[in-house]
Amino acid sequence: MSNTEQSHGPVLEAGQIIPAFTLPGADGMPHSPWDYKQRDHVVLLFAPGGASSEAHSLLRTYAQHYAEFREEQCALLAITPDPVLKNLQVQEELRLPFALLSDAQGKVVARYTQWDASTHELTPCIVLADRYSALYQRWLAPTIAGLPPVQELLDSLQYLNKLCTP
Repeated sequence: MSNTEQSHGPVLEAGQIIPAFTLPGADGMPHSPWDYKQRDHVVLLFAPGGASSEAHSLLRTYAQHYAEFREEQCALLAITPDPVLKNLQVQEELRLPFALLSDAQGKVVARYTQWDASTHELTPCIVLADRYSALYQRWLAPTIAGLPPVQELLDSLQYLNKLCTP
């Protein structure tokens, strides 16, 4: 479900520079999509709290395909509304090769997808930005199952690499 024109949630348009942020990772270090600017494309994976089996399955799937993302010169940052300590437990349990970031207050989440501060829930979302931090595509889905398959993102990355390679 490709969605850059959806009427609900934050307005992000293709070609627009994505909002900057820095969030703490489960590794205790700050992470930002700007760390990869002009080097790698970036996939931002906004996932509900890591305690659910659906969220675990999503993170596990991306971990299994991480090498393919790296082959396409793409960094992957997963963001949850969980505190850093909870993300650390999930990161260790699933042995995630990518950064799992904490946005417990939802300030960054609210800039990219729908956020309900009262229930501490977000709408699952994937953001793909090119190596210049311009939004290429955004997917919003009412559930994790509604997000596109990994292969669709990899296909988009291959296309982006064709566009960005002289």
